[in-house]
Formats: sequence, C-alpha cells, structure tokens
Amino acid sequence: MSNVILDTSVLGLGYFHEQSRTGIYRVVENLLKGLAGHSDIDLALASVEHLPETIAYIKKYYPNHRFPIVNKSKDTRFANLENTLVSTFSYRSLPQKVLREVLTRTRGRLKPYFTFDTSVLKKYQVYHSPFLPIPQELRGLSKPKKVITIHDLIPHLFPSYFGEWNRIMMKKILGCIDPYTFPVCVSEATKNDLCEVTGISPDNVFVVYLAASEEKFYQVKDTEEIERVLKKYHISVHKKYFLSLATLEPRKNIERTIRSFLSLIQQQKIDDLNLVLVGTKGWDFETIFAEIKSNPLLKERIIVTGFVADEDLAALYSAALGFVYPSLYEGFGLPPLEAMQCGTPVISSNISAIPEVVEDAGILVEPTDQQAIADAMLQLYSDKKMGSDLSRKALEQAQKFSWKKFTEAHIKIYQQIS
Repeated sequence: MSNVILDTSVLGLGYFHEQSRTGIYRVVENLLKGLAGHSDIDLALASVEHLPETIAYIKKYYPNHRFPIVNKSKDTRFANLENTLVSTFSYRSLPQKVLREVLTRTRGRLKPYFTFDTSVLKKYQVYHSPFLPIPQELRGLSKPKKVITIHDLIPHLFPSYFGEWNRIMMKKILGCIDPYTFPVCVSEATKNDLCEVTGISPDNVFVVYLAASEEKFYQVKDTEEIERVLKKYHISVHKKYFLSLATLEPRKNIERTIRSFLSLIQQQKIDDLNLVLVGTKGWDFETIFAEIKSNPLLKERIIVTGFVADEDLAALYSAALGFVYPSLYEGFGLPPLEAMQCGTPVISSNISAIPEVVEDAGILVEPTDQQAIADAMLQLYSDKKMGSDLSRKALEQAQKFSWKKFTEAHIKIYQQIS
C-alpha cells in the first residue's frame, strides 16, 4: 500500500470554467479516478491553488469518498466557508459568478497560494504534482518523495510561442526538481528535452503515455446524433469537412492549416469541402482571425465554433473527413489520439512527440511545409479507400493507450521510489 498525495488544483480551476478543461485537466481527472478506487493506494489530496473550487469538485464528483485534505486546517476552513457562501446561489448562475469573482479577486490579493503542514506531509510516501511546481515546503525534503509530471518544455524551448505567465511557470517547474523529485514525462521526446535542458540523468526520469477517454471519444455512427451536433455548431450537413481542434494560438500552426486549405480548394476547384476550427482563444490568437478575414472566400468555407462541450466532441470527430493537426511542437499530442479513437484519419506533424502517438496510423508531414499539408488533405478528399484504411489503423493504434495503463504505470513508479 502506497500513501500518496495528489495535487488536484487543476480540477479546481476547471470546476467552474469549462474552457479550462484542457488536456492537463483530463490527465488529472483520469489519474484521480484511477487512484481513488485502487486497492494499492491510500490517497490524500492537496491544492496549491483553487482550494475552494477543488473541494467543491470533490464533493460533487466523489460524494462517497472522504479524501484527507493535507492543506493547513485554517486554509481548509476558509475554503469551506467560501463554498458555503457560493453555494447559496445555483451552480454557475449570474449571482454566483459575481460572488465568485469578488471572492477570487480578494483571495488573489490576500492569499494566491495555499500552504501545507510539513509534519503532516511527512506521513506520506509520495507527493505527486501533475502540473504545478512542487510546493516550497517540500523542497529538499527526502520524505515524501516527489513526482512531477512534465507535459512539455515548449515555453523554454520556444518562448516566442507563449506569454509571460507560461514562461515563468516553466522556469518554476524546472527549478523545483531536487534530488528527491522524480519527473514523469508524457513521451520519450519530452524526456529527451528535459534531460538535455536540465542535465538530469535519464535513469531518474520516467515516461508514461497519456490516453483519451473512452467515455468521451468513440466512433459515432448514429447519423441523427451527428446531424444534431453539426446543426448545433452551424456546420453544414451537406458538405464534407476537415476538423482542427486546438487552442487558437500560433504554436498550433492554424494559420498554415488555413492557407493549405485555401490552396487546396482554389487549385482543385473544390466547392463541397469546409474547414472547422474548434477551440478557445489562446495567446496571440488575433493573427488567426486576421488570416480568415484577409480572404473573402474563407469566410464562407471556415467555421469557427469556439468552445465545444465534451459530449459533442465524439460526433464532430467521427463525422470529419480528416483531422488536421500540424502543430509546430507537442509534448504528447492528445487531440490526434482523441481523433484516432473516433476512427478519424489524422494529418499531423512528423516532429516532437506526435510520431510516438500516431506511428503509421496517420499522414505525418513537415509542419512548416504548406504544400505537404494541402497534399495530405487532397489525398483524403480524393481517395476514399485510403481514408477507410487510415480509419481502421487509427482505431487499432488508439487501443495501445488507456487510462488504466496510465494509472498502473504511476502506481509502479510510486512503489519503486518510496
């Protein structure tokens, strides 16, 4: 039996803000789910940030669990008081949003981070942070051993892709790794980046692949369900479409995806094909919309949905002619795996971690080669058999990844280091 503390701050952030339920949120969500019911794990929870929201999340989704909270009792009492005040209004109603905004701003000025009692922490064998830096109170302590998930080093490797917050956070994450901290990387590519940047011995770094939720991402064959979802997001049911799903920011290479699509439909004179962009606005997103506005033809052929609810994603993936994701760099590449699990042919990058995820089950291209992206789109548009073959391969490749394997791998790591 391993006594483990899991930092669930990310779940608190996403509890009231659906737009924050990105890939890292899904990772923590599934790790908690796997550890919570496992006979080999005695689980406690912590929250460096968003403690009131984290407690609210746990009460809603784990009403029958009584996880110990290892934050200082004073912080927990204030968090519960805040939740009591917030819960007087209905979930995500306007009055509740206003009250939460006031409380969050006040908390941000008075107490941006929540702390721990080190005497309590020492009772546990492992402290695992799946995103945020290891808390200051644990630095240099030999017990508990620390595990930190490294999703990528992109803010360090390519700082121009990010704003200041991401660059500062990356610096803090790299700076918190002491001799008693064991990084878990989400791909071999990320492990190689980490060892090269920090000089950490590869022997002290683990690799555990992520997965896509089987409940959220599956092949939808119900035409009525697909039509319902397409109409909901104003997508024509009479035209084929390529799908792109990513935070709208430069690193995702969406501008080049748009140019490749424009080149395709103009050169081949295609009038029954659209491009659907799914995702919330990220850093420096204005250039993406400027690209669309610069050409009148694109206004008619590109559908920007904004945020899409989880329950609609499987249908959007499944109905797409192909999923286009020529990201300039990825630590893992969860969207291509989600697409493959829905049986959708994938066009993605031949660099960073993407080849580890997709292997030969998709079309991998040089992400800066606009013509290669357009050619890959044309292949899927014109060759129905190729699309069917890639769909079959995608489903087979996706079976290599699961949250059960993800959880079991972490438990082995906990046991090995403690």
